[in-house]
Amino acid sequence: MRRTALLPVVLFALLAGCASAAEPRPLTTTEAEQLAMVRFTNYSQQTADLTTTVPAPGGRLRLTGRVDFVNHVGYASLETEGRSDQDSTGLVLWNLTTVAFHPGPAGQLNEPPPPDSWQVRELRENGSELDGALRLMLNLAADRPDNAQLLAQSSARWLRADSIGAVSVAVLEGPQQAGQAPSAQPGDARLRYWLDAEGRLHRVEARLGNQQEFAVIDFTGPGGPMPTVPGVPLPGQ
Repeated sequence: MRRTALLPVVLFALLAGCASAAEPRPLTTTEAEQLAMVRFTNYSQQTADLTTTVPAPGGRLRLTGRVDFVNHVGYASLETEGRSDQDSTGLVLWNLTTVAFHPGPAGQLNEPPPPDSWQVRELRENGSELDGALRLMLNLAADRPDNAQLLAQSSARWLRADSIGAVSVAVLEGPQQAGQAPSAQPGDARLRYWLDAEGRLHRVEARLGNQQEFAVIDFTGPGGPMPTVPGVPLPGQ
């Protein structure tokens, strides 16, 4: 009798599991409107605190810092998983054209930044997962909404329902680059946005360079003040 009574429960659980594994689909009008507002909402908030993990050949990188979406500048503490040499940790200051690195122990972001010994170079367009992540973080904002109608007609898709902590989110795939067909599987997406019911962005995942593993950008709160480093020339600042 006990075995018979368990059968409906087991069957219900199996059916519920099948129902939750929904297939990717085109965006609804509401989803397209929410995705269109994401970058403008970030710009309106001006700053954000972020935690970013970046798969890279030299070891997984972890950046903890903040970005100023209006002035397109970021500041973060950098650590490299599995490494302890001097160049594997430090501070990073960057904008859309230039990155400055100060090697040494990962610093506290609320302390005054070092006034000298910064290594400054151009931000590379290709060939660097770190530079790709830095550029992406600054480009997650725009001074106007994207076109919701074009997004609805594009290859952008709803992938699945998920959660971050106690927050329920929808995971949306951004449009594919020109000339590319929509990905066949959810795991094939190049850029994914995790949005809550109000359209707030909680996470971005991106494949950078030739990496198959996603870089992950988590929004952790309103951004703190950006530092001023007189000894670091950042063009446009």
